[in-house]
Amino acid sequence: MRKEGWMKKASLYIDTSVLGGLFDIADAERIKKAESLIRLIKDGLYEGFISFLTLEEILKAPHEIQEKLKSAITEAGLKILEETEECIELSDVYVNDEVIPAKYRNDARHIAIGVYHEVDFIVSWNYRHMVNITVRRVINSINLRMGYKPIEIISPEEVVEYEEMEI
Repeated sequence: MRKEGWMKKASLYIDTSVLGGLFDIADAERIKKAESLIRLIKDGLYEGFISFLTLEEILKAPHEIQEKLKSAITEAGLKILEETEECIELSDVYVNDEVIPAKYRNDARHIAIGVYHEVDFIVSWNYRHMVNITVRRVINSINLRMGYKPIEIISPEEVVEYEEMEI
């Protein structure tokens, strides 16, 4: 049972893949998980964040999807984090140390933004470059080396299924 004011709400940085999951017509389960995650944030169980990078990536989606994504962001009350010079430097280290391929620099940027702003979790469906035990270990090694806290990078299922468990 949760008591009001008892514990700090966990903060979640939601990457673009999760928001895109709201409209993944090829995978109804992914839509359901994304909707559940957004609902948990909207209901105040978690504090949700995105970045201006997320908004830039949304602008690449078809116009009708862009509008729906903007609406989902507003309804959920997702707050926007700035990408600072320190974020860019940290993402460069992730790429230069070959944790994240240069071709996927935005993945490194998402992680760096979450790390810099000290969110509790980065939530993504990107299993190749983000939600991956090897990547997490190296990212956290770099974070410690660079003076940042370790970060948890998890899938939406890990958030939603935990909330659905009977305790």
